[in-house]
Amino acid sequence: MADVNEDSVTLQPYYAALNRLVAGKSMIVPKGSRITLNAVALEAGKTAGSIKKSRPIFDALIREIHIRAKQQAEQSAPGALKVRQANQKAEKARASAESFEDKYKAALARELMLLRAWDKAQQHLRKTNNVVPLNPSKRK
Repeated sequence: MADVNEDSVTLQPYYAALNRLVAGKSMIVPKGSRITLNAVALEAGKTAGSIKKSRPIFDALIREIHIRAKQQAEQSAPGALKVRQANQKAEKARASAESFEDKYKAALARELMLLRAWDKAQQHLRKTNNVVPLNPSKRK
Protein backbone atom coordinates (compact mmCIF):
# COMPACT_ATOMS: atom_id res chain seq x y z
CA MET A 1 0.00 0.00 0.00
CA ALA A 2 1.30 3.47 -0.85
CA ASP A 3 2.24 6.09 1.72
CA VAL A 4 -0.35 8.75 2.60
CA ASN A 5 1.99 11.58 1.56
CA GLU A 6 2.61 9.87 -1.75
CA ASP A 7 -1.16 9.56 -2.28
CA SER A 8 -1.72 13.25 -1.65
CA VAL A 9 1.08 14.18 -4.06
CA THR A 10 -0.50 11.92 -6.68
CA LEU A 11 -3.95 13.46 -6.21
CA GLN A 12 -2.90 17.13 -6.01
CA PRO A 13 -3.09 17.78 -9.76
CA TYR A 14 -6.54 16.21 -9.90
CA TYR A 15 -7.91 18.33 -7.05
CA ALA A 16 -6.33 21.46 -8.55
CA ALA A 17 -7.95 20.61 -11.89
CA LEU A 18 -11.31 20.02 -10.20
CA ASN A 19 -11.08 23.39 -8.45
CA ARG A 20 -10.28 25.12 -11.75
CA LEU A 21 -13.28 23.46 -13.43
CA VAL A 22 -15.56 24.49 -10.56
CA ALA A 23 -14.29 28.07 -10.76
CA GLY A 24 -14.74 28.09 -14.55
CA LYS A 25 -11.06 28.86 -15.09
CA SER A 26 -9.96 25.72 -16.90
CA MET A 27 -6.67 25.84 -18.81
CA ILE A 28 -6.83 22.69 -20.95
CA VAL A 29 -10.48 21.69 -21.44
CA PRO A 30 -12.91 24.27 -22.86
CA LYS A 31 -14.29 26.75 -20.33
CA GLY A 32 -17.75 25.82 -19.10
CA SER A 33 -17.17 22.10 -19.66
CA ARG A 34 -19.23 19.66 -17.64
CA ILE A 35 -17.45 18.29 -14.60
CA THR A 36 -16.76 14.60 -15.25
CA LEU A 37 -14.03 12.13 -14.36
CA ASN A 38 -12.55 12.46 -17.84
CA ALA A 39 -12.71 16.27 -17.82
CA VAL A 40 -10.89 16.41 -14.47
CA ALA A 41 -8.25 13.96 -15.70
CA LEU A 42 -7.69 15.92 -18.91
CA GLU A 43 -7.56 19.23 -17.02
CA ALA A 44 -4.94 17.67 -14.71
CA GLY A 45 -2.82 16.89 -17.79
CA LYS A 46 -3.44 13.14 -17.63
CA THR A 47 -5.17 10.77 -20.03
CA ALA A 48 -8.95 10.69 -20.16
CA GLY A 49 -9.32 7.37 -18.35
CA SER A 50 -6.65 7.88 -15.71
CA ILE A 51 -9.17 8.23 -12.83
CA LYS A 52 -10.17 4.62 -12.31
CA LYS A 53 -13.07 3.64 -10.08
CA SER A 54 -11.34 0.35 -9.34
CA ARG A 55 -8.38 2.05 -7.63
CA PRO A 56 -9.02 2.87 -3.94
CA ILE A 57 -6.74 5.92 -4.07
CA PHE A 58 -9.34 7.70 -6.21
CA ASP A 59 -12.41 6.96 -4.02
CA ALA A 60 -12.49 10.33 -2.25
CA LEU A 61 -11.68 12.20 -5.46
CA ILE A 62 -14.48 10.43 -7.34
CA ARG A 63 -17.00 11.27 -4.58
CA GLU A 64 -15.91 14.92 -4.70
CA ILE A 65 -16.20 15.01 -8.50
CA HIS A 66 -19.72 13.58 -8.34
CA ILE A 67 -20.75 16.13 -5.70
CA ARG A 68 -19.36 19.03 -7.72
CA ALA A 69 -20.91 17.71 -10.95
CA LYS A 70 -24.31 17.54 -9.25
CA GLN A 71 -23.92 21.12 -7.98
CA GLN A 72 -22.91 22.28 -11.45
CA ALA A 73 -25.93 20.56 -13.01
CA GLU A 74 -28.29 22.17 -10.50
CA GLN A 75 -26.84 25.63 -11.07
CA SER A 76 -26.63 25.44 -14.84
CA ALA A 77 -30.09 23.99 -15.47
CA PRO A 78 -32.11 26.43 -17.58
CA GLY A 79 -34.24 28.57 -15.33
CA ALA A 80 -32.95 26.93 -12.13
CA LEU A 81 -32.58 30.29 -10.40
CA LYS A 82 -36.10 31.38 -11.36
CA VAL A 83 -37.53 28.05 -10.25
CA ARG A 84 -35.74 28.34 -6.90
CA GLN A 85 -37.02 31.91 -6.44
CA ALA A 86 -40.56 30.86 -7.38
CA ASN A 87 -40.42 28.02 -4.86
CA GLN A 88 -39.29 30.45 -2.16
CA LYS A 89 -42.15 32.83 -3.00
CA ALA A 90 -44.63 29.96 -2.95
CA GLU A 91 -43.37 28.84 0.46
CA LYS A 92 -43.76 32.38 1.83
CA ALA A 93 -47.29 32.56 0.41
CA ARG A 94 -48.18 29.20 2.00
CA ALA A 95 -46.86 30.38 5.36
CA SER A 96 -48.82 33.62 5.06
CA ALA A 97 -52.00 31.75 4.11
CA GLU A 98 -51.61 29.41 7.08
CA SER A 99 -51.14 32.43 9.34
CA PHE A 100 -54.35 34.02 8.05
CA GLU A 101 -56.20 30.73 8.41
CA ASP A 102 -55.10 30.49 12.05
CA LYS A 103 -56.19 34.08 12.68
CA TYR A 104 -59.56 33.40 11.01
CA LYS A 105 -60.16 30.32 13.16
CA ALA A 106 -59.20 32.23 16.32
CA ALA A 107 -61.67 35.01 15.38
CA LEU A 108 -64.44 32.46 14.80
CA ALA A 109 -63.71 30.88 18.17
CA ARG A 110 -63.95 34.29 19.89
CA GLU A 111 -67.24 35.05 18.14
CA LEU A 112 -68.66 31.69 19.15
CA MET A 113 -67.56 32.23 22.76
CA LEU A 114 -69.20 35.68 22.82
CA LEU A 115 -72.44 34.34 21.30
CA ARG A 116 -72.61 31.57 23.90
CA ALA A 117 -71.95 34.06 26.72
CA TRP A 118 -74.66 36.38 25.36
CA ASP A 119 -77.10 33.45 25.06
CA LYS A 120 -76.38 32.38 28.66
CA ALA A 121 -76.94 35.94 29.88
CA GLN A 122 -80.27 36.12 28.00
CA GLN A 123 -81.40 32.79 29.49
CA HIS A 124 -80.39 33.93 32.97
CA LEU A 125 -82.37 37.16 32.57
CA ARG A 126 -85.47 35.23 31.49
CA LYS A 127 -85.23 32.94 34.52
CA THR A 128 -84.99 35.69 37.10
CA ASN A 129 -88.33 36.95 38.45
CA ASN A 130 -87.47 40.55 39.17
CA VAL A 131 -86.71 41.48 35.56
CA VAL A 132 -89.67 42.59 33.51
CA PRO A 133 -89.26 43.03 29.78
CA LEU A 134 -90.16 46.53 28.60
CA ASN A 135 -92.78 46.63 25.93
CA PRO A 136 -93.24 49.86 24.10
CA SER A 137 -96.56 51.46 24.92
CA LYS A 138 -99.14 51.33 22.20
CA ARG A 139 -100.28 54.77 21.10
CA LYS A 140 -103.64 55.35 19.62
